[in-house]
Amino acid sequence: MIKKYPGVSWSEDDRDRGPFMIRVGGTSEFVSKVNPDDPRCFPPGSVDVVVGWNNPAALKFKTLEHALKVAAQVFQIEGFHNSIETVQS
Repeated sequence: MIKKYPGVSWSEDDRDRGPFMIRVGGTSEFVSKVNPDDPRCFPPGSVDVVVGWNNPAALKFKTLEHALKVAAQVFQIEGFHNSIETVQS
């Protein structure tokens, strides 16, 4: 069976517990920008990250599905294994 979102882990139990953030490989870094068409890179695409749960520049997603799609792009562009995390209060 092919995983729909390779390189991405998440918990189905979190589906209704958003907002969500994308954490890079178990670190304290979170995705802040994804540009799948960045022409300065080969193959095209770039990902920026920031440090810290409370960093206001970290992207937040209202739905798990949206976060999963972006996280899959991050894996495709950079090869970063990542996880979808619920935003901590």
